[in-house]
Amino acid sequence: MYKILKISTLLIFILIFVCFPLYAYEDLQEKRFNLWPIFFFSQNYELNSTRVEALGPLYQKTSFSKENATSIRPITSKVVTPEAKKIFFISPLGIYQSDSQSSTLKIVPIINKTWYKYSPEEPEETQFTFFPFFTGKTSSNETYGGFFPFYGKIKNRFGADEITFFLWPLYSKTKYEEYTAYNILWPFVRTISANQEQNRSLYQGFKIWPFYGNFREEEQERKFILWPFYIKEIIHSSEGDSSEKLIIFPFYIREKNEDFEKKIILWPFFQKITTPDNSYYQLDAPWPFFRKIQGKEIEGKRFWPLYGYVKKEDTFDSFVLWPLYFYQKTYISYKGKTYREEIHRFLILSKAQKTWEGNQTVAREVKIWPLFHTISQGSPEVKIWYFPAILPIFDEGLERNYGPLLKLMEYYKKEEYVMFKLLWGLYRYERYKNRKVQEIGPILRIVDGEKTGYVEILEGLFGIGQKDGSAVLKIFYIPIKE
Repeated sequence: MYKILKISTLLIFILIFVCFPLYAYEDLQEKRFNLWPIFFFSQNYELNSTRVEALGPLYQKTSFSKENATSIRPITSKVVTPEAKKIFFISPLGIYQSDSQSSTLKIVPIINKTWYKYSPEEPEETQFTFFPFFTGKTSSNETYGGFFPFYGKIKNRFGADEITFFLWPLYSKTKYEEYTAYNILWPFVRTISANQEQNRSLYQGFKIWPFYGNFREEEQERKFILWPFYIKEIIHSSEGDSSEKLIIFPFYIREKNEDFEKKIILWPFFQKITTPDNSYYQLDAPWPFFRKIQGKEIEGKRFWPLYGYVKKEDTFDSFVLWPLYFYQKTYISYKGKTYREEIHRFLILSKAQKTWEGNQTVAREVKIWPLFHTISQGSPEVKIWYFPAILPIFDEGLERNYGPLLKLMEYYKKEEYVMFKLLWGLYRYERYKNRKVQEIGPILRIVDGEKTGYVEILEGLFGIGQKDGSAVLKIFYIPIKE
């Protein structure tokens, strides 16, 4: 059975490549060949574009003046522009991207590696992760690596100079600039000590979590008893600033510094935030049902879930009957121009968005999830519409690898070019300037242009009309009159 399938597939592709040069439709504007869903080819001479599709939406290759793209869905997609190259795989987890300066490979959460293509004046830090293995090199050429969780050493990461672990979380050591911390069975046992003898009184402490902990790190003192029920933190900076935090969970929380004071009673229900200069005031009583915000450049109220708003100098956010309706207005300054953007969001995933420059609309987007999604913008004029719109969020990798598999109808317009596809290309409509092409798979093709009016059945089994001003008649793929 497998051998028969293999031979049949081979014969089909041989047939395609034999028939393609003999039976493809061609005029002065375009060359086309349609054996949908097995194979489709289109080359537009005026647009300098090429499109190849195979097995419906599973394979697609497009070539335009400023972008070349190839997709083998749902596995991978590659996009090449004059500025960069991107490869999407296992979307949204995997991406490889490269430009004139660097190349990056990411596979969340196991690989994150960047290569630099230039020689910087100062040495760059490098790192490579292929979980559970990792390696790296600091700017001073110190190397490190490991095999998590068995053994490893990390330098200049996570705010520390050096981290060493053995059978993590059994044992780890973290070295900072002024002190070193030792963890045994993290997070249960931790001690710290100063790196220099004269600083011993400034850096000391230990914890046996969650029962008791007491630390001093120069300007900061931290203490807890039966965490998280009692926590106290005090910071006294050398500049004279101070900060205090006291938590008696969940009954009382107080945090105070030079910028603000926060008090919470019966967390998270009752909260009050004030500033010494009265530039900000916030009251939650009780959260999340009521909130009042008042300040120098901010104002807001919330009566959740009925209504709420927050108004700032450049933004306005509100909701009505949360999560039914959200509204956002933003003023954006970009390259010396000011834009106004308004977003109406319904049930979080559906939205209507509009952007203005002065009184002129420059962009519009409407998405009713999971039914349809439409996007339009001004210069150059672009319009996109498709049904259904199943993907809940936009991600370029998801859109390229999965989007076309999920769309039954697609419409695309850019300036004078229009394309419409139904059922992954069973029906196609394309228009450029005054020239129109309609196709129903390989069954029927209708071409209508300034000097072309032609109808073709089964890729030339029978065809009649004129091409580029000359009369054409085809019978059994043979031009009888031309």
